[in-house]
Amino acid sequence: MTSTSARATPRRSRAVLALLCVTVLWGWTFVWMKQALDTTRAVLGPEGVACGIGLFMTLRFGLAALAMLALPAVRADLTPGAWRGGLWIGLALLGGFLLQMFGLTGVSPAVSAFLTSLYVLFTALLNALRERKPPHAALMLGALLATFGAGFIGGPPPQVTRWFGAGSSSDAAGFGRAEWLTIGCAFVFAVHILVTDAWTKREKPLPVTFTQFVVVAIGGALTLALARWNTSLAPGATLWALLAERGFWLPLLLSSSLATVLALSLMNLFQRDLDPVRAAIVYAIEPVWASLVGIALGYEHPTHWLWVGGSALLAGNLIAELVPLWMQRRGAR
Repeated sequence: MTSTSARATPRRSRAVLALLCVTVLWGWTFVWMKQALDTTRAVLGPEGVACGIGLFMTLRFGLAALAMLALPAVRADLTPGAWRGGLWIGLALLGGFLLQMFGLTGVSPAVSAFLTSLYVLFTALLNALRERKPPHAALMLGALLATFGAGFIGGPPPQVTRWFGAGSSSDAAGFGRAEWLTIGCAFVFAVHILVTDAWTKREKPLPVTFTQFVVVAIGGALTLALARWNTSLAPGATLWALLAERGFWLPLLLSSSLATVLALSLMNLFQRDLDPVRAAIVYAIEPVWASLVGIALGYEHPTHWLWVGGSALLAGNLIAELVPLWMQRRGAR
């Protein structure tokens, strides 16, 4: 083993450990966002959910940006390149989180987490397209397993139930708007992983982390302004009343400090030491933590379909990534 590869191995090990910590924090985030959304619906009514999402995104990333600005290393390196990188990473992050939070209005934290884990598969597909390589057979098998898992995680789709005569279609949860929004967020998060890989290898990670927070906070404020302009809240339902609720401000503070400042700083600092596809494999552990936290806090009442669909999703993600990697190493030997 050369000295370069010897130095690289501990660096990659530290990166894997750091990204595993990120998955734990993000696993909790699904529950925190769900708590904030439930409180928003209770205070502002269903018509005020979009306002609550915009407010949550603005404050979550605005507070995170202020916290990052306190670091001298951030203020000293706010170069034009850091702002460009933050713009592209921030736009991807904004799109992913907005789709995820709107999707969470109609699915449980565990289902959201498992569907979001499709970004592992999407990362592999986009990476293959970027490198102009034909999809590996394992990628196709992984796609089939993940598609099955996504379709059955909430129960058999109504069409399948009707085909096999296994009860009425009302017995199945079906696959609706919330699920499709969550799959859309998974695709955008795959783009976010690849964009993060590109820019954090080109610019210093911490300034880029700050600038991406600024971009997402501005996007959240625009979302809030647009939603407030298009929404007539019920009498007495105000954003100040929402901010006074513990069910909103506590998840907000936890999401901002732990899932945003800490988790995304770790991601930007350490993901660059791994191949983006390998990083996505580590991130695939995230829904496991989300499911365990959701069950422990009473947000989940898991059926066997959650485990069947979730297991198929995880298996599809891991097969799509680990089999080609194993075959590559075997061929090298």
